[in-house]
Amino acid sequence: MIIEQLIGNKNLTKTEEQIVKFIQDYPRAVINLSLEQLSKQCFVSQASIIRLCKKLGSKGFAEFKIQLASELSSFALDGQQISVDVPIPPNGSCENTAKVFYNLSVKTLEHTFNTLNFSEIEEAAKLLAGADIVYLYGRGESLILAQDFHYKLIRLGIHSSLETLNGFQEARSSHTNSKINEVALVISQYCNSHQFHYVVDELMSNNIPFILLTATQKTWPYDHFAKVTLRIDCLESRHKMGSFNSRTAMLYLLDCIFGQMFSLNYDQNIHNLAQFSQRKVERDYYYKAIQDTNNSD
Repeated sequence: MIIEQLIGNKNLTKTEEQIVKFIQDYPRAVINLSLEQLSKQCFVSQASIIRLCKKLGSKGFAEFKIQLASELSSFALDGQQISVDVPIPPNGSCENTAKVFYNLSVKTLEHTFNTLNFSEIEEAAKLLAGADIVYLYGRGESLILAQDFHYKLIRLGIHSSLETLNGFQEARSSHTNSKINEVALVISQYCNSHQFHYVVDELMSNNIPFILLTATQKTWPYDHFAKVTLRIDCLESRHKMGSFNSRTAMLYLLDCIFGQMFSLNYDQNIHNLAQFSQRKVERDYYYKAIQDTNNSD
């Protein structure tokens, strides 16, 4: 496999190591670059790139890109490449289906962990933990991730606002108290919907700093407006069964942010969780008492 050869090949010149480093850092960008563009990015000759491609078993740069793109959109299982878009083979057994999704989740988590930017996660966690109110935005499958994060914040006693009705996310009330520290988290896989553009425009108009969580590299100019831009490496195309890869990666990244937020105020958050749990127990006891009374009548 191309990716494994890039990692494990020790028989490389200094120039080739320079090219390999760029490919490892920006694999998805490489498949969209021409030979001339890659040579300029790496400050090497085009001949050096071609020699490296041939050393890795490709006839040239064009074939190398095809092989790389194929590997980026699949994962290995029992020696076979499985597509992340449609990972289920025809007439597969239930056990095989379970095995496919297990391996897909494991490999997604492993890849996401290896590409995490810990300083950006820490910055995002500090912004959210220091906010008086957190606004959450998401659409479609991103909304489900936002709802999960919203509930986690509520458990810690953090004031969180999430509008789930379509169209209502584009409207928000303005606080007259300038001392209220507002922060937003915007989750968008592709950053190309009209709702996403409108939400970002509203946040900027109200001078509300926001964190952007996305799966695309094409975030300009929004990554310049965001306080923090968190990206996952999405291996899926539009033609997919579901967002198995990107959902797992985004949920994991949000859990990392939440965990860091928790650790920033650990003792207080332990206390908040205890209070939250106690309220749940008291409500359950209250409703059970009412039910027992009605049954006795």
